[in-house]
Amino acid sequence: MKKFILFFAAFLLILSSTLYAQQGQMKSVQLTIGTGDKSGGLYPIGISIGKILNINSKIHKLTPDVIATEGAVYNIDKVLSGELMLGIVENDVQYRAYKGLGEWENAPQYDLRSIISLAPEIMQLIVSEQSKIKTLMDLQNKNINIGIIGENTYYNSQLILNSYGLDNYTVNYDNQSTSLKETIIMLQDGRLDGFFINSILPLYAIQQLSETTKIRFVDITNANKLLIQYPDYKITEINKSVYPKANNPNSTKTLSIMTSIITSSKTSNYAAYIIAKEIVENLHILKTLHPSFKNLDIKEMLKYNTAPIHPGAMRYYVDNGLLN
Repeated sequence: MKKFILFFAAFLLILSSTLYAQQGQMKSVQLTIGTGDKSGGLYPIGISIGKILNINSKIHKLTPDVIATEGAVYNIDKVLSGELMLGIVENDVQYRAYKGLGEWENAPQYDLRSIISLAPEIMQLIVSEQSKIKTLMDLQNKNINIGIIGENTYYNSQLILNSYGLDNYTVNYDNQSTSLKETIIMLQDGRLDGFFINSILPLYAIQQLSETTKIRFVDITNANKLLIQYPDYKITEINKSVYPKANNPNSTKTLSIMTSIITSSKTSNYAAYIIAKEIVENLHILKTLHPSFKNLDIKEMLKYNTAPIHPGAMRYYVDNGLLN
């Protein structure tokens, strides 16, 4: 019996040594994360997720590489083509892709998988004070940037304008500006009266703009049609304290949509499991990386996904009692 115990103990020692050696020999996998414009809202989310995944990267061998991209639509297309492993997207974009709507009309992307939802993005219409725009109906004959084709801002701004009965014949649309930085310059020099943007709050570029230029945020209140079509949209407010230098006497009423991390069905169960694990178990750190993460709640983060949760991530959530 004593010999058997010694033999079994030796066997376990050899096994553990072998597993340790295998882990040490695992090649590091580059985990590419598509975001958006560096001055926009998706990029800082991606940077924060990259920091979280980098904490234990020497152990799990997934090395995050955060990449500035053209935005959510681009991210989904590149994730599904295998050029990116992860993408940061707004959840209504995820919805349109999986259901075959909008940019993917009649072409549902059934290989799309979700990992977890993150901070909400806020839909905003920012105008110069000299434009005299106070409501959305004041946009007639004004020069307004509605976002770049392929960005979610472009899609959302059109939905909002259509819900007010506004179209190309009553608003001078601009969708040629290539970056938020360029759009801001155009507002400051008078070529634009205003622009739409979706972003987390606060956004540094908008904070700077509010401190150097007289701007105001316009209420987006006629949202009933959008709420019916996209139940993931939520009515929210931009508190006056977020951008105190803006010329708004009170909070601004608008809409929000959650952002999320998406991947492909072809992503390994191991990678998806580790990504979910690292985000959940380091949520206390993530909350400190940007004010928009402050109120993140894990139960809420698992609610707002249209695409199926990747089975690797689901395994982690089920094993830890977060989902059934």
